[in-house]
Amino acid sequence: MTDQEKESKSKMSDSSTANTIARERVDNLATRNSEPVWLKELRLGAWEQYLQTPMPAPRDEEWRKVDVEVVDLSSLKAIDLSAAVQEKKPSKLPQYFQSALKAFENAAGTVVETTGYSWGELRDDLAKQGVIFCSLKTALEKHHNLVRPYLERKLASDGKFGLMNKALFNSGSFLYVPANVEVNGLLLSLVHLNEQDTKPGIAVFPRTIIVLEPNSKASILSAVSTEDGDEQKITSLSNASVEVFLGQAANLSYVELHKFGQRTFAIARNHNEVARDASFYSLSVGLGGGQIKSDIDTFLTAPGAVSDVEGVVLGNGSEHFSFNTVLEHNAPDTKSNINFRVALKDSASSTYLGTIRVAKVAQRTDSMQTNKNLLLGSDAKADSIPKLEILADDVRCSHGATVGPVDKEQLFYLQSRGLTREQAEELVVTGFFKKIFDTCTVNGVTEYIADLLADKIHGQD
Repeated sequence: MTDQEKESKSKMSDSSTANTIARERVDNLATRNSEPVWLKELRLGAWEQYLQTPMPAPRDEEWRKVDVEVVDLSSLKAIDLSAAVQEKKPSKLPQYFQSALKAFENAAGTVVETTGYSWGELRDDLAKQGVIFCSLKTALEKHHNLVRPYLERKLASDGKFGLMNKALFNSGSFLYVPANVEVNGLLLSLVHLNEQDTKPGIAVFPRTIIVLEPNSKASILSAVSTEDGDEQKITSLSNASVEVFLGQAANLSYVELHKFGQRTFAIARNHNEVARDASFYSLSVGLGGGQIKSDIDTFLTAPGAVSDVEGVVLGNGSEHFSFNTVLEHNAPDTKSNINFRVALKDSASSTYLGTIRVAKVAQRTDSMQTNKNLLLGSDAKADSIPKLEILADDVRCSHGATVGPVDKEQLFYLQSRGLTREQAEELVVTGFFKKIFDTCTVNGVTEYIADLLADKIHGQD
């Protein structure tokens, strides 16, 4: 099928989509959750914009090699994750969620959402200081004055699927940290679809909003996951949105896990705004899925803003990963680092598109972008497209990208010392990711991620 034929089919699909998910779906969602009129209007406005926005085409640079037609958007049904909050912990969670709760049993706060219920808790001392960490549904019920201004924001990076999320979000969390408050300990936000939920036409729309007021600090680990159902093709959609707003001199460490069944198409959009002297650290971890499309847009809006956006990806089978990072320096004396490392087995593939934009006023920008790709399989393929768009004349900006096969002699040597092929690959991959792991200062996170990577290498995911 040609690009023109796909675009025509997408337009036809939009008209049928309007009669399925449609306005009635938005109406029903707002009514069932007893949402205020202003939120219903926001949902409907986003939905109308969604219908008027063209579907991404394969020829679009940011969507190259991403096949949006693997999911039939005309028949999607959003699964209900917006039930009342329960007082007890969920009885059934995927293994890696269980391991997260065990690894971070002293977490400062937790929000867990699965089909039919959600559960959350926050340490008493933090609640007394005004920290809010809860499901987005709870935030709308109890803290609507705080969350409303951020829900009402229109973002240039919304796009087709961002607007879809704004219209249909049905899960996710809200974190608010008042000025001069430091959250000691990790916060966990977990959303999961069980195997029986991963059926043809099922979709989940998590939306997370993180607000840190001036001179505050927090660390959060966020994950969305699915399990495979019985179907033999990609049929489910996860469309997630994360919006981060950091006040002056605030400090946020954000870790995001992508771990999906092979029949799930996952889309994630991250929008990060970093104010004067604020510091933002982000680590994205790709652990599997039929297709994963992730956009990470970071805006350094005032002098002294610092951003460190990193990623580790391990793909196998026929998985495809597409990561697109945009780092905008919109003020002088800002600093950023982007470092993505990708390891691919079998016939897995990836595309990395990284863009650094430096505005004319952003003098004395210091920015570095790196993407390294390790091919563990002869059929694996990785594309790397770094870009610089610089309008200022007093800057230090650089980028680098490498794609290469694993050193077979290194694997042979390790196996000759008594290691199995999987054990040798685990050592090589762990060493490949080590530089990124070394920069993560969130206690226990790198050990937890390393265990997940090892499980995948050994076929235990």
